[in-house]
Amino acid sequence: MTDRVPDRVTVTMAPAGDVIALDLWSEDDAQAVCGDIASLRVEPRRWWLLDAGARIDALSATIGERGALAPIGGGLVRATLAGPGWRELLMVAGLFDAEHPGFGPGAVASTVLHHVPVRIAVIGEDACDVYCAASYAPSLIELWRHAIGAQSVSISPGLPVATIGTA
Repeated sequence: MTDRVPDRVTVTMAPAGDVIALDLWSEDDAQAVCGDIASLRVEPRRWWLLDAGARIDALSATIGERGALAPIGGGLVRATLAGPGWRELLMVAGLFDAEHPGFGPGAVASTVLHHVPVRIAVIGEDACDVYCAASYAPSLIELWRHAIGAQSVSISPGLPVATIGTA
């Protein structure tokens, strides 16, 4: 794989930012409650609201007794895989069919990559975001550096993890 993928995919890792977990007890659509806030449906009644930290008080008032909110972004890392080889890279160390026709923009999947539980959000035909706990990020960094080369994996200086090696 090392010979084919480096020029076809890059990985950029950074803190996930302001992510709020939203649980709704009876609603089927977070957009009905949250309006224009970007969201990922990660479980049947749970959404992750992206970059919503500044609006948590207003959201709490809107949701009232219909659900609950919890900030979770501080413990998450987001890896953006970009380029036509991102699907192939996801299948390096996971039992996951990233090439399934139903896994397109807007889709979210929960799976395990290299023993790391992840949430994968397809953000475009040539890109996805992979979310994992910050404590697991070094394992994914090591996996992807080995698979595509260290030069193709960039890490934000603010990433709250200690990396394993440099190549």
